Amino acid sequence: MRFVSFRHAGEDRAGVLEGDGAGVDDVVFDLAHPAMADALGGVAPNVHALILAGLPETVARIAAHGLADAARLPLKEVDLLAPYVPPRIYALAFNYRDALAERGMAAPAEPVLFMKQASTVVGPGAPILLPPDIGGCTYEVEIAAIIGRRAEKVAREDALSHVAAYAVFNDISASEMIKRDGGFTRGKNLPTFGPLGPFLASADEIADPHALALSLEVDGARLQEGVSSDLVFDIADLVSRLSQAHALEPGDVIATGTPAGVAGMRKPPAWLRPGSVVRARVEGLGALVNPIVEGAPYGE
Repeated sequence: MRFVSFRHAGEDRAGVLEGDGAGVDDVVFDLAHPAMADALGGVAPNVHALILAGLPETVARIAAHGLADAARLPLKEVDLLAPYVPPRIYALAFNYRDALAERGMAAPAEPVLFMKQASTVVGPGAPILLPPDIGGCTYEVEIAAIIGRRAEKVAREDALSHVAAYAVFNDISASEMIKRDGGFTRGKNLPTFGPLGPFLASADEIADPHALALSLEVDGARLQEGVSSDLVFDIADLVSRLSQAHALEPGDVIATGTPAGVAGMRKPPAWLRPGSVVRARVEGLGALVNPIVEGAPYGE
């Protein structure tokens, strides 16, 4: 089942998407509609609340109840938002073998972890704001794994049972700022630098999260292409390893890293520019499309 957040008639709501978010005939079923109340079993009609209440149980209730025709809205009549704003985003660097080969780097012995702030998150169609004074910025298509139930010191073989859903994530990064700083914190956490969406696919929709094709285009030019079987630390590894240090909570996101082809590794560098459009796609998770717009100066 595909869950979205959207704006309609001036209100933000949660819904179930039929389609991939790009089709002219796609529809959204408004979970705030009275006809869907029984299906939610008293859970508030917003995506984060559905995750906290148990997304597999929500999927089962909605499937048993059915999607009411009275709650149907044409997708073209609504504005999709980020599916939700995660409380925490655990992000990985240097986690695809092809990206390491491109850099001439050996695989890390442990996951290279940094945090993305919730304030970076925007949805499909929202502009990515590039301050003109921070230097070159890159795109990074990634698979986001959404934690559905608390994970503390879980074994690898049990780890995927703690994942409720998956989505596309674009880890926009101020690469030249990161190089100057010698660390990820500032350059990964500018406002709008975490596009997420266009929907959350419940885990039952993804037969094997380690066999998904990823790609990214800027203005129609294919710049990244990979497959999640190329992960150094796969999603099960990441859930298990992260949970050893501290508990992962429902709603937390793990952004799992990006394949080869980032802007700074291309010759010449393919830095993002205002006026461009970025399209990040993951098999089974749709396409996340965002325009690039010049933002206010950062004031370094």
